[in-house]
Amino acid sequence: MQVLYYECLKKYTTIKIGGIAKNLYIPENTDELVELLRKIDTKDYYILGGGSNVLINNSKVYNNIILMTKMDDIISFKGNGEFYVGASVRLQKLINIINKKGFGGIEYLYSVPALVGGAIAMNAGRGKNIGQSISDYIKEVRIYNKGTIKILSKEGCDFEYRNSVFKNSELIILGATFIFDKVDILESTKAKKERIILCKKTQDNTGYNFGSVFKERNRWIMQLFKLYHPGYKNGMAFSSKTANWFINRGGGSYLQAITLINKVIRFHKLFGKKAVPEVIIWD
Repeated sequence: MQVLYYECLKKYTTIKIGGIAKNLYIPENTDELVELLRKIDTKDYYILGGGSNVLINNSKVYNNIILMTKMDDIISFKGNGEFYVGASVRLQKLINIINKKGFGGIEYLYSVPALVGGAIAMNAGRGKNIGQSISDYIKEVRIYNKGTIKILSKEGCDFEYRNSVFKNSELIILGATFIFDKVDILESTKAKKERIILCKKTQDNTGYNFGSVFKERNRWIMQLFKLYHPGYKNGMAFSSKTANWFINRGGGSYLQAITLINKVIRFHKLFGKKAVPEVIIWD
């Protein structure tokens, strides 16, 4: 296991904001992870995956951070569309491999810079009105919980839009078994290309971002708020191109981001509506 000391966490987040990890652990297999978890106080560590949907306080020093990028990046094909996938596998790798085997169904996630474990915890998917998510193909999830490794059925994961039993809990995802649809390689290749073209057209890459900020918000109230407070000129700001995105224009901070998030929540309350963050916040 690799251990880095006083490591800057912004290097590991897509928004490029983050504090300091006093100890950054990088386990290279499940046994190393489990051994580490049994030694560390359960209230004194954070789990960090692909870093694409997390806002970390850049003014804090965190005692123990466990980086999951190398823990288990193996994909095992069991036949008939069934795959066991380690939590450290990148979504792009998973999609490419299942496509080569003649299966698919989650090509719309090809643009998401996340690990499978994080995608499961967030129940990554398309818009709420479309109703597609990675949990559609999950059979069961292998987890670590309070000293033991367990298997949770799909029903036990409490999946819902952009949420699951794993979000903001002590349950740690080690991997999952999926059953994917039979898909022709030409069809899946086309779907991936269409996704890339769509992202280039609609997504704002003028600065760093962490994807969608809110899982629930009112579109018109958001537009009105952005007229009132578009963001900080030299830091965090709402994207003028991609709805529900923050862009770090350089020098963006946790304080700027959390201030904008809280203002959006309060602004929605004025109209009797809710704004619920999707991003995971490390205060």
